[in-house]
Amino acid sequence: MMNTKSTATAPFAAAAISGHLDTRTAATEVAHDLYDHIGGSCDLALLFGSFHHRAALSEAAETLRHTIGPRTMLAVTAEGVLGVDQELEGLAGLSAVAFQLPGVDLHPWTYQAEHHAGILKSRQAMREHIGLNDDLRTVFMLGDPFSTPITKLLPALTTCGGPEQPVPVAGGMCSGASQPGHNVLVLDDRTFEAGLIGVTISGAVDIDFVVSQGCRPIGEPLVITKCEGNVVLQLGGRKALDVAQELTDSLDEHERSLLSRGLLVGMVIDEYKERFGRGDFIIRNMLGYDKKQGAIAVGEIIRVGQTMQFHVRDADTADEDLQLLLDGQQLKEPPFGAVLFTCNGRGKQLFETDNHDIGVIQERLGQVPLAGFFAAGEIGPIGSQSFLHGHTAVLALFRARGSI
Repeated sequence: MMNTKSTATAPFAAAAISGHLDTRTAATEVAHDLYDHIGGSCDLALLFGSFHHRAALSEAAETLRHTIGPRTMLAVTAEGVLGVDQELEGLAGLSAVAFQLPGVDLHPWTYQAEHHAGILKSRQAMREHIGLNDDLRTVFMLGDPFSTPITKLLPALTTCGGPEQPVPVAGGMCSGASQPGHNVLVLDDRTFEAGLIGVTISGAVDIDFVVSQGCRPIGEPLVITKCEGNVVLQLGGRKALDVAQELTDSLDEHERSLLSRGLLVGMVIDEYKERFGRGDFIIRNMLGYDKKQGAIAVGEIIRVGQTMQFHVRDADTADEDLQLLLDGQQLKEPPFGAVLFTCNGRGKQLFETDNHDIGVIQERLGQVPLAGFFAAGEIGPIGSQSFLHGHTAVLALFRARGSI
């Protein structure tokens, strides 16, 4: 696909959301609301529809394309959507955010395994496919979890620029279906039920990321001394299950109650650090255990010598983590637009209140135009690497180039 460049004169964004069950009505409400704020042309539009709108999502996307005229548009189905100041979990919802991005290049692209598998083996082919250039800002990608080889695609994508140009990737996996062929993805005038859609953003915009994993470490960091694949056999020379059991037995009553949400593991991202703290781990689920071997299975392929630490997840820690990460963002100019990819295990399931993540963001950063969805796996950068996360909120903040 061809790169396209904005003709707008100033960066701007608008967001809208509708809870109407009828797709045509919801799309009309969202499109007219966006038009009132951004007019009949924009550069990038992102549309998120709950599973209630699956059958007519392509028609909803066409309504927005006809009304606000985006150069590039991406749309996907989800379990729930969010926008403006609402999180619609398990309810009918259609949300969108539209951007005017002067001086910005947009390169839309798709990945379908039957057509594009070869780019996974060629760094140059991947660069050309996603339109990578020297002024890269980020790559947004939205994928169907049943048909996207994300464990191969994401590393190939993030490293295609070589060690001197890591590719920051943000996005999420569709959560609008429980079986293959039932998610819907729309890129401009094309509709897919599998694969992945993306857009590479380059040029005169700054995009900052907040990746809030919201988990609290317990115990001490330990070195993996024996493992096979994703199975940890020994930690610090001891059986991994014995270490985990000893740790859980030592927890106080409150910490033990948090285990009802599951015991998590954090894998250290940068082993060269002397100390590890918040943001130094990539969090993965503990999938099970084997009493006979004294082993635990985790949701990641691991290697001997890696450092890991057990973690737990709770609402207080998740709130604190997001708040602390937003502290740094408040030192900068307010963003003019934002996109939020948050886990479908957050929301009321975790916080037991409505609109937690979006409410905190709007309170701390002002009424920034924002839209997003509850994902079945969130994608976002930590340091120079981008990962597929769980239990995480990934926030992309758009600012004018060079703003402080």
